Amino acid sequence: MNNNFLIGMPDHRAIEKYFTIPPPSDGSVNPVTIEQLHKSMGNTAATDPRTWVYTFSIPTSRTSRDPGYAEAALAIPVQGTTISYFATIKHGTAWVQPHHSSFRGLRDYEGFHPPREAVMAAFMTYQGDVVLFLPLSNGEKTVYLKGSQNAKEDVVIGVGRNDGFSKVDGKVVVVVAKNVEEAVEEAFYWAKRIGEDGRIMDIEEEAEQGGGDDPWSDSLKYCTWNSLGRELTDKRIVNAVNDLYDSKIEVQTVIIDDNWQSLDNNGRDSFGHRWTDFEADKIAFPRGLKGLVEDIKRSNRGVKHVAVWHGILGYWNGISPNGWISRNYKLRNVGNGSIYVVDKSDIGRFYDDFYKFLSNQGITAVKADTQCLLDERLPSADKGELFPAYLSAWRNAASKYFGTRAISCMSLVPQILFTNHLSPSLPKFTLRNSDDFFPHTPNSHPWHIFANAHNAVLTARLNVTPDWDMFQTRHEWAGYHAAARCISGGPVYITDDVGSHDTSIVKKVTARSKTGAMVTLRPNGKARSSEFFVGFGEKRPLRVTNTASISGYDIKLLGTFDLDGGRERTDMIPIKEIIGDEVITTLGGETQVVKEFGVFSHHTRKVQVVKSSGYVKMNVVKGGWDVVAVCPIVPVRIDGGREEVSVGVFGLLEQISGAAGMSEVKIAGGNSTIRVGAELKALGIFGIYANYSDPSRYGKIRQVTIGGQDVPERFWTIGRGKQYGEITVDVQSAWDYLRLDDRWDLWVWVHLAV
Repeated sequence: MNNNFLIGMPDHRAIEKYFTIPPPSDGSVNPVTIEQLHKSMGNTAATDPRTWVYTFSIPTSRTSRDPGYAEAALAIPVQGTTISYFATIKHGTAWVQPHHSSFRGLRDYEGFHPPREAVMAAFMTYQGDVVLFLPLSNGEKTVYLKGSQNAKEDVVIGVGRNDGFSKVDGKVVVVVAKNVEEAVEEAFYWAKRIGEDGRIMDIEEEAEQGGGDDPWSDSLKYCTWNSLGRELTDKRIVNAVNDLYDSKIEVQTVIIDDNWQSLDNNGRDSFGHRWTDFEADKIAFPRGLKGLVEDIKRSNRGVKHVAVWHGILGYWNGISPNGWISRNYKLRNVGNGSIYVVDKSDIGRFYDDFYKFLSNQGITAVKADTQCLLDERLPSADKGELFPAYLSAWRNAASKYFGTRAISCMSLVPQILFTNHLSPSLPKFTLRNSDDFFPHTPNSHPWHIFANAHNAVLTARLNVTPDWDMFQTRHEWAGYHAAARCISGGPVYITDDVGSHDTSIVKKVTARSKTGAMVTLRPNGKARSSEFFVGFGEKRPLRVTNTASISGYDIKLLGTFDLDGGRERTDMIPIKEIIGDEVITTLGGETQVVKEFGVFSHHTRKVQVVKSSGYVKMNVVKGGWDVVAVCPIVPVRIDGGREEVSVGVFGLLEQISGAAGMSEVKIAGGNSTIRVGAELKALGIFGIYANYSDPSRYGKIRQVTIGGQDVPERFWTIGRGKQYGEITVDVQSAWDYLRLDDRWDLWVWVHLAV
């Protein structure tokens, strides 16, 4: 055992305030053992998160084809202490979704009775503490939470399923913390370290073998799914991409979704079809994938990547027993004879060969869908053996041939999440974060954003890039979806119908890099809801927060989304809800606590200056949304400390997530000049805020440079009246006027004369 971690006798005091420990087993209840976890001897203060691991035994089945099951009563809430709960529960076999208690308050709270299995649950107590339960699963076992079927009985029950060949332990991490964020962070800290044998492993968080994000994540992507449906041909795909480029929507990635493969057309629909051959369907794609890739790129020079979809088992109903694949790889018949899959003995070679084939065809990314079928379609007798083998084979082949350019889809399954997407040593793939975007289901759109924001409370702790799914730019809810994708921290995909585009939406989500490429501006944080215990049915505007971390200058993003289609609403949001307790900056020449923040609204185009104890005013109209950027305002002292100018940097103003359009910020003061600089990722309207202690000196700019070149005065503006303090530079126009290209850097400097 590593000396950095200690497992000691459980100190129940922190949790027994809120949950009683079930009594010892009398033979009728599965016994639960409890161990308290400490990061170190010094990290046991009462104010720190307190953490335990609850363990119960899951036997094997008495029959060879059925799993073993076990239930264990984990905790009984102390009466009068719990006021609400928030759980992440199963949604079908592929997804998860948020679920909230119907009522809040000591008198109204109805107890823990989620309608489906919970993969995480957080309880709000009357004292403000949060108690969180996180079950741990892997390829051979599944652990989840449920409540009692008796509506009058309130108990948290652990349920374990064993698909392996020997008895295993079901483990649930339990945390008592000051808030949900702290509790989830603590729970996942231990989830990464608790080994199957109960030992605590030492993991270096900094040593991520998966590496950083691929620039592919920042490219604008087009997917064929809602755009073209399943009627795919090479001509339809090429025409669709040509149409985008003709509309000046220069996507860099094209994703060819379901139905390009060679299939046997078994059954009545696609769910019965089976895969026969690596080669694309010869009728729809006579020149194969290689010819399609060549045709796409020949007409559209900006396309850098072409990706293809496939099912984790091959296709929806697996592999055809009569095709080329069946003659070259050993198959196994599962599901009572209804489905064939590649056997464990060949699955590693199969995936390596398939992805090598795709790579040779010019394919540079993949979307591996239907991953839930590993749980849904495989009988227990096969699951314990095939489940981990498939996950490992796919992960290794995807990383080998495509790096991190792989999308894991329909995989919000605990066994998959904790096997392929938890450890920082594994490749950092893109993970679909919710059920699909449904363009023709009006009521689905607010729920889609709500579900993604709350699912991310769980998935944000995984080693993944979150994917909130595609959307359409010409759509009643286009701006709503666009704003959510921009703030999410994940990729941006569009799936427009041919000839149906709204370029004004595209301009809000993209900008031009100095090479001329169309890029998205992606915050490097992972967005999630900031109001964990507010349910969808309460119809309050959803609040989503993220961070654009810029080399010591963090800008917070807050998105608000109307959920009920009601009348316009104005909310006063405490700034601390957005920024946290305290922000410290070293910009401006000294380390100091930030006392003021600049708040720029994408909708109103106005700047609010808010003190650290103040509130942000946000208006949301029916079906509407807004995103604000909250930047630290840094005091810079000049003239021997006798004068002070407070400076904030917003980034690019025309894009929804324009704060993420900067990679570095510098603020420095001199005797008579303050230099404000930012290295931009793309061109656009650059905005800063400057407030002078002596207003008579405001408005004097000594110099503006881009790439070291002087910018004529007509390319910058100085706000007056209600726009006092707002200074903008039209970097795009100045760049074109100066005839700069990618040989120049994209540092923008504004020299304020004082």
